[in-house]
Amino acid sequence: MERFGCPCYMVWQREALGGVCPDWETEKSFADILLAAGFPVVVHLEFGSTSSLPTLNRAQILEVIGLEVPEGQTMEMGFTLTKPSKPPVEVEIYRPVIPYKELTVGDIALSPLVQDMGYAEEIALHSGHQGCFIFIKEKVECCVKQHNCGKDGALPLLPDRVMWIESDNETRIRLLEPESIRAPYIALSYCWGPVSRDTFLTNAQTLDARKAGMEYKSLPPLFQDVVDIARALGIEYIWIDRLCIIQGDTKDFHSQAPKMGEIYGNATLTIAAASATSENDRILALRDKKWKSYNLSIDFNGISSIKLRVRRVSHTLGQQDAAHDYGKMATRAWVWQERLLASRTVFFTASALKFECRCHSVWEGYDEAHTSHSWSAQLDNVTHLAWAELVEEFMRRDVTRPYDRLPAMEAVMKRIEKSTGWAPFWGLWANALIESLCWSAKQNETSYKPKCQMNPGHYAPTWSWASVNGPISYSLIRPFAAVAQTDPQRWDLECRSLNGSSGTIRVAGHLILAQLNVTIERNVFYDSYGAEEDGLCCKYKIECPDEKEGFPIRADVALKPWSGNIGDQYVSTVIRAPYGEKPPESSWSGPCACILVAKTKWRALILLLGRSLRTPGAWERIAVADGFSLAAFSMSQRRTIDIV
Repeated sequence: MERFGCPCYMVWQREALGGVCPDWETEKSFADILLAAGFPVVVHLEFGSTSSLPTLNRAQILEVIGLEVPEGQTMEMGFTLTKPSKPPVEVEIYRPVIPYKELTVGDIALSPLVQDMGYAEEIALHSGHQGCFIFIKEKVECCVKQHNCGKDGALPLLPDRVMWIESDNETRIRLLEPESIRAPYIALSYCWGPVSRDTFLTNAQTLDARKAGMEYKSLPPLFQDVVDIARALGIEYIWIDRLCIIQGDTKDFHSQAPKMGEIYGNATLTIAAASATSENDRILALRDKKWKSYNLSIDFNGISSIKLRVRRVSHTLGQQDAAHDYGKMATRAWVWQERLLASRTVFFTASALKFECRCHSVWEGYDEAHTSHSWSAQLDNVTHLAWAELVEEFMRRDVTRPYDRLPAMEAVMKRIEKSTGWAPFWGLWANALIESLCWSAKQNETSYKPKCQMNPGHYAPTWSWASVNGPISYSLIRPFAAVAQTDPQRWDLECRSLNGSSGTIRVAGHLILAQLNVTIERNVFYDSYGAEEDGLCCKYKIECPDEKEGFPIRADVALKPWSGNIGDQYVSTVIRAPYGEKPPESSWSGPCACILVAKTKWRALILLLGRSLRTPGAWERIAVADGFSLAAFSMSQRRTIDIV
C-alpha cells in the first residue's frame, strides 16, 4: 500500500465516489480498493455490511460440513449482506494522457505520488464516433497480422449466403449465394425480436426478392448500423442469420446450423449487438451521460495540484466471463455459441466497445498493455471441468424454442470433438459420461423447489441436463482442493453400453430401493418476499439410516408419485411432473431407487431413479444427492440397469 501512497488514495476514493454517488457516506456501506501497478485505481462500493464466522478447526469441519481435511487445516467463513435495491458502484481513477507541451512544473513535481497509477484514454460519447471505428480497425488489423485467431486466414471463404453491400452503390444491397469466393466478411450476433408478418427476414416467399436487391432504408435499424460499420471498415460482405438462412425451411436450417463454427470462426469480425434488445434497436447511438468522465484535481496547500480523471467502470469486474455485461445477449443460448466460435468479436455495449479475439480482449479507453484473457479461448485447451462450467453458463440462458437447446451448442461440441477426439452424446461426452451425469438443478433459496422445469416435449434422455430447462450446477464434481487430496472421490458406477439413437445408457452399480418423502408446507418467507406464486415450500428427503428426518436431495424438476400399469405389471414409483401439469400441493411419499455413482470415506454421491413410463423395464432420472450415507449400500448388490 505504501507504494501507492495510501493516504492520498483514500482521499481520492472519497472524492471519486462522491462524484458518482453523493450520499454514499450517509448509508451503511463498504468499499474495496483494487490496486495494480500500471492500471487505473478501481473502487468497488457495496451498500450493506460484511460479517465473519469463527474459524472452524479440522474436527469442526468434519462435524459441521462432513468434509475430512488434512491435520492442521482450518476454514474461515464469512457472509455479505447487501441491498438488492442498490446495486454496487464501481469507479476508476486514472491519469490522463497530457501532451508534453502542456505539462506544468507542478505536474512533474507531484508525479511520484501517482507514478504507479495507470493511464487511460477517453471513451467517445457516441458509439458511431470516428474514434470507435479506428479502435475496431486497429484491433482487427493487429489480430490478423500478429495472431493466429482466424481459422481461414485474412481472406476467408464466404458462407453459402451473404449480404453484399456494393462499394459503388450506397443504397443497393442484395443477397448473394457465392461459390468459392474468398473475401473479408462481418457476422452479426444479436437478439431476435418477436417475429410477425412484417418482420424483415428471408423465407421461401422473399428469397428471390432478397437476391434482386434490398434498400438500405428498408432494413431494421440494427441491420442499417451493421451496414454502416462494414462500410466504415471497408468490408463488403455481411452474414446475418435472419437474412442468410431461409426461415421456416427445416432442411436449410439443418444444413446451416452445423456450419456455425465455420461461419463465425472464419468471419473477419463478429459484431455483438450487446446494447440492443432486438433488430429494432440501434448500436450506433449516444451513450448515457453517466459514463462520462470528469476531472479530479487534488490541491496540495495551494502550491500545485494533481490532475486525474474519474469515470464509472464500463465493465463490471469479475463478471466478464459470465457475460453479465452484455445486456439481453447474455440471456440467449445461441449467443453463447456464437461468442465461443467467433475468431474476433467487437461488443457494442451501452458504455463502451470491447474487442475480443482468441488471444486476448481489450476495452475501449485502454491501451494494449491493459488486455485481459479471452473467454472464447476456452475451447482451445478445454477440460471436462471447464466444459462443465461452460454448460452451467449455457443453461442459465434461454432458447425461444425448447427443442433448439442441443442444436444451439452443436457447432461448439463439433469443434471440441475435432480437437480432442471426444464423442458428443446428448450434450455430454461419452468418454466422461459418469462424471457428466452429476449435474444438479439449482434450487430456490426459500422454497427449496428446483428452478428447472420440464420441457414441453421429450428432447433428450432424463440423465442429460438437456431434458430440463433452467439453471444447473456441476458443483458436485468440484470438491475442495484440500479434501480432494485427503479424501478423493472415487467413481463406483460403470458404463456398459450407449445407444445414441434411443438415448439409453446401460450402467452397472450398487442399487438400493428407498422411500422418497416430500413435505409441502407454507413458505414462511412468502409473505415477506413473495418469491413463489403458490407460496409453498417443498422439501424432498430420502429415508436414510443415519438421518431420522431423512436426507435432503436435489430434485431435477417438480416430482410426483405415480401408480399404474407399465406393460403387464402394476407399478408404484416417482416421476417428473409432466410439462404444464400442476405439481402436488400436499405432502406425499413414493418408492424410488438410489444408485451409487461415487464415494469418499463416509459420503456417497447418488442418482435417484423412478420407473420409466415410456420404456418398460428401464429407469428415468429424477434427482441427485451428495453426502448420503455410504453405509446404506453396505448390503447392496451391483446391478445392471438401463436409464433412459
